[in-house]
Amino acid sequence: MDPNTLLKTVSALLWKLADDAARTLRDPLAGLQALTGEHPALRDRLLEPLAALPDSHSLLRLLRDALGDVTDAGSPVRAHGWKRAPGAARGLALVLTDGGSRAVLAVSPGPDDTGPTVDVVVTPGVTFSRAHPDGLWSVTAEAQSQDAWTASFSPGGAFVTPAGTATITLAHRAQITCGPADGPHISMDALHLETTASPQVPFAVELGVLGFQAAVLPPALSSVLGDSGATTTRKTDFAIRASRADGVRFKDGGARLELPVSLNLPGVTARRFALELDHDDTEVVLRPTLSLFAKPPALPLSASLDGLGLSLPVSFDADRIGVDPLRIAANFPIGMGIELAAGPVSGGGAVQQRGEAGSGAYAGVLDIDLGVVRVQAIGLLQLPVKGKQLSFLVLLGAEFGYPGIQLSFGFALDAVGGLVGVNRRVDEKRLRGLILDGNADRVLFPGNAVARADEIAGSLEACFPVARSRFVIGPMVRITWGGRIVSLSAALILDLPDPVRAFFVGRLVIALPDPVVPLIRLQANVFGKIDPGVPSVELLATLTGSRIVGLPVAGEVFLLLRGGRDAVFVLSAGGFHPRYARPPGVPQLQRLSMDLGNGIISLRAEANLALTSNSLQFGAKLHLDAVIAGCGVEGYLGLDALFVWEPTLSFSVHVYAGVAVLAFGERLASIGIDFTLEGPAPCWHAFGTGTISVLFWDVSLDFDERWGELPASAAKAEDILPLLRDALAKPDAWTAERSPADRSGLRYTDAANGSLARGEVAAPDATFRVSQKVVPLEKPITRFHRVGVPEQLWRITPVERATDDPMDTFGPLTQPFVPGEFFAMNDEEQLSRPAFEDCTSGVRLSDTDVQLGTRHLVDESYETGYKVEPGWFTAPPPRNGLPLAGTGAFVLEGFARPLRAAERADRWRAAQRPIDTMKVEVLR
Repeated sequence: MDPNTLLKTVSALLWKLADDAARTLRDPLAGLQALTGEHPALRDRLLEPLAALPDSHSLLRLLRDALGDVTDAGSPVRAHGWKRAPGAARGLALVLTDGGSRAVLAVSPGPDDTGPTVDVVVTPGVTFSRAHPDGLWSVTAEAQSQDAWTASFSPGGAFVTPAGTATITLAHRAQITCGPADGPHISMDALHLETTASPQVPFAVELGVLGFQAAVLPPALSSVLGDSGATTTRKTDFAIRASRADGVRFKDGGARLELPVSLNLPGVTARRFALELDHDDTEVVLRPTLSLFAKPPALPLSASLDGLGLSLPVSFDADRIGVDPLRIAANFPIGMGIELAAGPVSGGGAVQQRGEAGSGAYAGVLDIDLGVVRVQAIGLLQLPVKGKQLSFLVLLGAEFGYPGIQLSFGFALDAVGGLVGVNRRVDEKRLRGLILDGNADRVLFPGNAVARADEIAGSLEACFPVARSRFVIGPMVRITWGGRIVSLSAALILDLPDPVRAFFVGRLVIALPDPVVPLIRLQANVFGKIDPGVPSVELLATLTGSRIVGLPVAGEVFLLLRGGRDAVFVLSAGGFHPRYARPPGVPQLQRLSMDLGNGIISLRAEANLALTSNSLQFGAKLHLDAVIAGCGVEGYLGLDALFVWEPTLSFSVHVYAGVAVLAFGERLASIGIDFTLEGPAPCWHAFGTGTISVLFWDVSLDFDERWGELPASAAKAEDILPLLRDALAKPDAWTAERSPADRSGLRYTDAANGSLARGEVAAPDATFRVSQKVVPLEKPITRFHRVGVPEQLWRITPVERATDDPMDTFGPLTQPFVPGEFFAMNDEEQLSRPAFEDCTSGVRLSDTDVQLGTRHLVDESYETGYKVEPGWFTAPPPRNGLPLAGTGAFVLEGFARPLRAAERADRWRAAQRPIDTMKVEVLR
């Protein structure tokens, strides 16, 4: 709960309470007259004392209990009438008098329920100190002002800095108990309320609670745990502070305060005791909560409860100020766990509330070991409350005992499971981060699920958030080899329906020579994505927590296969060459590295290898740091190599090395070299620099050499025109494309549809596509099949029919082409441009030659005849060729009353009275 929001709620409730109390005094205040001889700040405003103060309102009853009879002439504080301005509603004023000086606190009801106005008037030259120690309450008021102090406050108004200082202290000195003695209840030894105001100190109210104690265990649970009559928490003191700057909060914390706790119960350990502040529209709620772990005597189980507590509603209304004992309610724990240890069967489970109270979000964990199999289940449930969508997510896993279910060749099935989510989706960014950070075991067969319930549930909530009409399905498996020397846990997670996305998550562990005490432990976390819409396949693996004989190993491996317009292939282990421009979607990778130092000498080795559609890249670096107290040796040796075969084969190798001797942090001597070799096209090129430094003497040598220019004669390119003609003459270069809208309105027979599918005929409203893959069209090219050619441009001129009549073209067609085969590119373009680019490959042919007439109605009627099979009649059929008796009646019906074919067939059957089975074939 936000403390500032809580302050607004409490302020609104108190303003309304004060306004209601002032309105109840309308009749007693009606006849009071203004006092004469008062200070100008009080003249015509302070009215006569009240003769009686009714206690029909909770605030007035509190005033009577705390101050006694404020209408008694001997009381240090008297109740007066108050009229703050001519025409204003009359209010109540509490007046503290010291000789001829007064301090007045007045409340006047506001017009039209706008809230009351509080006036504070302190006359100058006076110091007040008054105490009222009678009864259960103790009240102390102090006020001091050198000048007249007048201030007014109202809801929503700006705060007025006081011209003097004032302190009011209210204390209740007897124990307060709320709730039944044998059930959940609270008690306090004393209450202490103090308000302060001064020009230097911001206005604040502080409520101190002394000896707070709570009994939050239900009687039934107390008896199970072995109730010894001491199930309440230890007495604790705390304070709640309210100010404009900080809102309403605990003095030693925010809206939640952790307190010390101890319970005198056998087998019970209290883990946490806290107080929380909350509110609703009509009251403030104080919630003491307790978390404990219990193991009942003589029972083979243990239980944990989190958030067990009470709701204490603090009302601010006309009937009551404070906690209503009848409305104290025990809260259901926000988390429960239970563990069973009964011989061969053991396990446990936990249920936990997620988010705020009443949010309808829950998480559950079940972990049972049956000896031969261990079953784990983790579930998330979101109920449809407060407009939220009903959803759930379940993670299941069954782990088989060692050595698992043997497959063959040393492989064994170690565990199976799955993930199912309804109205859930996959958050790719969070799932990727979870896997690559080394936390794959939170979604792949998590161990010790009950103890890690909060951790696992939080990760599942983040990676699979609520999403309407989405579904998540993910089968998972764990396979081992060599007695768990190699272990692979993997899951294929589908995010459905459209757009369909598939994710692969995995965890590979290699432990040699023994998984219990491994000398070599390599752990790779794998995240993959399959997007059939592009299409693309992406795979990223990272080494976390890996060691070789105690030496840490790290690095990342990445694979990307992508089709479509931005087709690309990338395979990298440890990153790329510094000059390589990564395509979109390819991340910056961590180099494969290994620390070889021993604490005194630091030696680090790094390497990378990458393969793309047009390049091979690899590199390595070795760094030595043997320096103690600023004295020693440091050095490095590195290599970066890049091989490119598109558009021509070339390579670039960069080698750099250096070593330096240090003394007390200063360099005594050093030597370094940095050179690059490139070639063979267009020529061999070597350049670089070498340096030698001794104390203050530096020498450097630069070189830049070229040799082996290209020969004058180059390979001859193929003739493009014959290849292009042959490609366009092939049948597969031509396609008939029917219009998406059926403009003809025709329906074809099966034979016609077969001819259309084979390309023998075309629909009358079809358009034609002609396309080839020899050369890009409508774009100048300078290379063909990796050989340079004079710049040229190819296009398709209007197509001619067999009758030599031209057909217009419209709309270009595209195909993916390798740019390095047709366009000249420098080194940077060879590395950065995509492996394939869409270029014009053909055209569509116009459909304007087909002349379609206007739509009109046609006669779609048909004739119906009847074919009668032999053996249908009770008498032999006629042999003279004359119509059967009654046939004319059926013919006449065709004119008198139209009949459907089915009805005619039925009537014909009935008239013929067949001997056996009846059958009439209707011909249309």
